Amino acid sequence: MSEIAACTLIQEEPDRKTERYMMMFKDYPDVVSVDILQEMLGICRKNAYLLVKQNKIHSARVGRSYKIPKLCVVEYLIDQNRQLGGMRLSNSLAPSLQNTPESSKLMMPK
Repeated sequence: MSEIAACTLIQEEPDRKTERYMMMFKDYPDVVSVDILQEMLGICRKNAYLLVKQNKIHSARVGRSYKIPKLCVVEYLIDQNRQLGGMRLSNSLAPSLQNTPESSKLMMPK
């Protein structure tokens, strides 16, 4: 199974998966680059590459760049949400969390 297919949201009920997918990052393309990942999460380039290289966010390497399904970014955030004890994720996630204490926990890879 490829890393992209390993996203657990793909294995959920179609209605629930579709609901989560449609709510978060609706203005972004279905497959993003590391530069767009930075913007989505409000993190620096180094941290974006760390998340991808440590396989915390599933991706596919195409040539010299990474292609990251938006679905896997959503999955990462939902997993981080569970680890933080259920902090509510909003539709405009990145701007609303940039200046909160939770943002450092949410955005930093372990």
